[in-house]
Amino acid sequence: MSADNVTYANTSTVTGGSLAEIRPEQRQGALRGAQLLAKALQAEGVEVLFGYPGGANLEIFDVLRDYGIRCIRTEHEQGAVHAAQGYARASGRVGVCLATSGPGATNLVTGIADANSDSTPIVAITGNVPSHLLGKNAFQEVDIVSITRPVTKRSTLVKKVTEIPEVVREAFALAGGNRPGPVLIDIPKDIQQQYPRDADGNHVPPRIPAVVEHPEPEIGGLTANQLEEACRLIGEAQRPVIYAGGGIISANCADLLLQLAEKLRCPVTTTLMGHGAFPPGHALALHTLGMHGSKVANVAVNEADLVIAAGVRFDDRVTGKVDAFIAEGKIIHIDIDRDELNKNKTVTLPICADIARALAQLCDCDLHTDGHEAWLDYLANIKRQFPYDVPAGEAISPQFAIRLLNEMTCGDAIVSLGVGQHQMWAMQHYQPQQPRSFLSSSGFGTMGYGLPAAIGAKVACPGRQVIDIDGDGSLNMTIHELGTCHRYGIGVKVVVINNQWLGMVRQWQDMIYEGHRSGSDLSDPMAVKAPGESDIYPDFPAIAAGYRVRAERVSAPTELAAAFERMLADPDEPYLLDVIVAAEENVYPMIPAGGTYRDIIMGPGDMPAAAREQQGSNV
Repeated sequence: MSADNVTYANTSTVTGGSLAEIRPEQRQGALRGAQLLAKALQAEGVEVLFGYPGGANLEIFDVLRDYGIRCIRTEHEQGAVHAAQGYARASGRVGVCLATSGPGATNLVTGIADANSDSTPIVAITGNVPSHLLGKNAFQEVDIVSITRPVTKRSTLVKKVTEIPEVVREAFALAGGNRPGPVLIDIPKDIQQQYPRDADGNHVPPRIPAVVEHPEPEIGGLTANQLEEACRLIGEAQRPVIYAGGGIISANCADLLLQLAEKLRCPVTTTLMGHGAFPPGHALALHTLGMHGSKVANVAVNEADLVIAAGVRFDDRVTGKVDAFIAEGKIIHIDIDRDELNKNKTVTLPICADIARALAQLCDCDLHTDGHEAWLDYLANIKRQFPYDVPAGEAISPQFAIRLLNEMTCGDAIVSLGVGQHQMWAMQHYQPQQPRSFLSSSGFGTMGYGLPAAIGAKVACPGRQVIDIDGDGSLNMTIHELGTCHRYGIGVKVVVINNQWLGMVRQWQDMIYEGHRSGSDLSDPMAVKAPGESDIYPDFPAIAAGYRVRAERVSAPTELAAAFERMLADPDEPYLLDVIVAAEENVYPMIPAGGTYRDIIMGPGDMPAAAREQQGSNV
């Protein structure tokens, strides 16, 4: 580089300055802040990131290609952070997103909070106005570090160009370490443009990769006393259950979960985050538990005399009325995050440990069990008696559509989801055959997550089929990311479970708010229809065509299999299939908010009379 490319007033510091301030003989190989950042990312193994350019990050965009880093420009910054999440969830590596200052940075906040809730390892990088303008309400300035501090493992403002390699090294170690999560790095524009130097004008490039102390303490396995006590509790149990969550997938130890379950002859239920951590067809599989989980899973965990809770956080959508959840049974809770222990639920044996090491230790123990045959027979009978229902009729039922998709993909696809009824039906009827194949915004419940997360997953795993199972309301929030699919040839399939409602909102309104369906109708209020005539709004295939993505619509059950075949034919082709489903279908089972497993509603016949009457009047 022969000249400076400074877009703001140049203010040198003791540790950084312009190229002109570097000794002439050292200028040829000198690296400025943006280059140091790109080189540091390269050292962390980053090959791709998702971002959107703007004035405060153009220095970074300008040099990424020189370091072999591919940038996928999404249509919106929220798409970039969700894509980074999908990339991380599907691959197990840290996802990276890049945004400019002000609104670019704040558009990342929802996805950062989502990643924090679901323990997803991402590094979000934002540009900011030059250091001397911080706090001056400059154009597109925002204190993104303060905004994101409550929802990140760390948020850092880079104050010196020489800090960049250390900040990046620590960010990746934090994001992927212990309990994974998001880290934010904010880099002012002048820091991106400065060259590291000393007081005499010598170029002093910092070491890359930086040598830093690990920012978190190492978490080991079970202590001898913990192992002895855990084995004692397991040995005494007659009705044990393993309750497994996203921590199993984060720790890549699904194989140990299976080994332990088979060793103990112990049934396994999973959370939404843990979906895919245990083989769905296994005789010990109870499926998911919680508000819309299976009846057998909810009965098992509440009637067990011992629950081994591994990598879970006792979320309210799982526990319902927390005091009544596992009211009688003993609980062993193993989690890498000490703050989760006894936070939501007081347990018998709280253990802060690396979940993979802990499971391996338990697998190696000489545990004596009686086989628990009576317990297993009891649960198997409930499982047979209360399967997930798949309604049949002239209209496509959402359950049928997702069950058919599961059969046609053999559960081998990576599935991402929006948020709503379709998310719960997918949890019930799509059975992933391996971990990191079911990507759901679980803790934060972010509508619009599905499509951009699928983009990130497909970029991470180009050889696998990736399908976004979305709702019409949820898809509407990020449908513009079809443009990203077309622009970069990312073969994401979008299956729209289209019922013309914010379905979960409408279901709650019918059940709790006396059928006052305020704001939940997504159909066109201006449409004039003859009796029996349908009018689907918006026209998703037409929107997809506008983005030059192939699309079609299907509304008859007999036509669905052929439509899925066309959609799945080329795994590298973006495709949208608009599936028009029965509009008034509800998600069952359902445990009402704050209820217990004894309050479970298995269908319309179990609802309170007033709610049944109201639902009937709305059909």
